[in-house]
Amino acid sequence: MAGGRSELGQAGVLTLDARRMNFEPDPKELSGALFEASADAIVVVDETGTIVLANEACWRLLGRDAEELRGKPLALLVPERARNHGRLRAGYMNDPLPRPMGLGLPLTARHADGSEIPVDIALTPICVGDRQWAAASLRDLRGRAEGSDTLRVQATALRSAANGIVITDAGGTIVWVNPAACGITGYEADELVGAHTRLLKSGEHSQEFYAELWRKVTRGETWSGTIVNRRKDGTHYHEEQTIAPVLDAAGKVSHFVAIKLDVSARRRAEEALAVAHRELAERVAEIESLNARLREQAIRDSLTGLHNRRFFDEAAGRDASRAARSSEPLAIVAIDIDGFKAVNDEHGHGAGDLVLRKLAGILRAGVRGSDLVCRIGGDEFVVLLTGATAEAAIGRAERIRQEFAAQVVDLGGGVHFRGTMSAGIAILHAADGSLESTLRRADFALYEAKRSGRNRVVAAEDRTRD
Repeated sequence: MAGGRSELGQAGVLTLDARRMNFEPDPKELSGALFEASADAIVVVDETGTIVLANEACWRLLGRDAEELRGKPLALLVPERARNHGRLRAGYMNDPLPRPMGLGLPLTARHADGSEIPVDIALTPICVGDRQWAAASLRDLRGRAEGSDTLRVQATALRSAANGIVITDAGGTIVWVNPAACGITGYEADELVGAHTRLLKSGEHSQEFYAELWRKVTRGETWSGTIVNRRKDGTHYHEEQTIAPVLDAAGKVSHFVAIKLDVSARRRAEEALAVAHRELAERVAEIESLNARLREQAIRDSLTGLHNRRFFDEAAGRDASRAARSSEPLAIVAIDIDGFKAVNDEHGHGAGDLVLRKLAGILRAGVRGSDLVCRIGGDEFVVLLTGATAEAAIGRAERIRQEFAAQVVDLGGGVHFRGTMSAGIAILHAADGSLESTLRRADFALYEAKRSGRNRVVAAEDRTRD
């Protein structure tokens, strides 16, 4: 200025040395003139976000004059999609400092006609007494190209991205691809640009799939999912894809940006792992089945299918302990076939096996599910009758004896065998005996049945039935 000196003070405030000027300006008039003369639109808001002051530049930038803006909420100038503006404004009022907004992100202000104007915004807190306001200076960025360095960095980032990037227009025609997209699809850039994205369709998705995807992105929403696409060589591949719509100043979709990642190798690995898991599960099931058969074979007599001596030794002790706890009797019946050695000697072991299986079938059918029938060796069998009194045990053993005596076993070659069996019975009482002693008494009763002429049932209490 002529005859005066100006210099920048703290916080970028322009100060004037009025003593060197030829006049003494009125501070209020000067500040008002500066406010109105600013090329940037300036609005001042109070703590509630209500506009209390605006300059003339607001009309040029926003299509609203100072009178129209005064008393209106600042949200009137904020794009509708900026839903968090109120929270950010409140946060700034809690910690006000002179600073730019956006931190490099693009900012827009809403014009009176609904369009969005690209702007740069700087905030300045104003404190007078105990009142606080904030001034927002909006600089018009329309017609300004981004700096060449910024554009170069962004272009390099897009080209160098490991993920494929495809940009299409609003109709789905490809307008730009990066090298990674070419590597995924097998097409050259000039083959993709100008083509429609349906070029990559594999045919593995329904029309409804694509229709729903299209409905979502044309509404301005981002879609993410996995698509099976087709390469130039015809092979199919799995692609994780995110499609983001790009909106123009009027809020309409102008382009789509698709971020693509080929996950075919991962899918193959996942499928191979799933197959391996299934095969392992099948193998484990086979092993468990085999173990179950081995356990069963270990406790079963292979000839008759009855439990064997090993199982009897394990189970009889449990049954005896249970009988002792419940104070119930446990009857033990020792059985063998009369003259069985002669059958083997005269007709062979095969014939003897037929006789053993016949008696085993009668024993299995003649007991309850809670009873235990075992072949403990040769033609020796033991039956444990849980909860059976001596009378009940004698009656059941007698029925088995009679049924076996009535059977005729075909030994082959025109030979038929009609045999008999003898049985000895002893009762285990919790108060007066052990399992071992009861077994001995049952064996002794069986010996007595044999000695007394065979084909009979003898109880250890010397009760005998012919």
